[in-house]
Amino acid sequence: MLGIISNLITPVIIISAVIMLLIILYNYTVLKDHFHTISHALNGREIKKTIGSDGTVTEYERKTAADMDTIYSYENKYNGARSVYETISQLIPVFPLMGILGTVAGIMKQTTAMDSTAIVGSLNIALSSTFYGLIASIVLKLIITLLNGRIIYDVDNMLDAYDTTIRSRGILKSIKDE
Repeated sequence: MLGIISNLITPVIIISAVIMLLIILYNYTVLKDHFHTISHALNGREIKKTIGSDGTVTEYERKTAADMDTIYSYENKYNGARSVYETISQLIPVFPLMGILGTVAGIMKQTTAMDSTAIVGSLNIALSSTFYGLIASIVLKLIITLLNGRIIYDVDNMLDAYDTTIRSRGILKSIKDE
């Protein structure tokens, strides 16, 4: 059992890291789309491009504010993509733990070896799994923080400002009605 764990843990770490990287990049594109949708809805901007029969591109901007129900539906879709981000962020620390598992299995396997070449081989496996687990964790944390984290920060600020504006309008309206 120790041999299976110590021999397979490094490929499992690498394959899992690649899969998680692909999920992070896909989530980034989804979050970016939500950012643009919410930004345009909150700013009341819609840019249309038309191509004429002569091939010229005409752009025009229409300023229309989206209603609250539309904004909240966009926010709900955004929250779904954000939950994927949160889940991935919570799974990234598993990589060093997998590396430590490989280290422990390799060292335990080393104690049963009698010759020096087997000991060096087990030690190499033990240390390489920890190394790859740490590298995967560091790289994935940097990528998810730099890409997805910034978009989430910006969208959350936009939505907070929108909620504050809506609440302020409600308070002002109730004061005027009194």
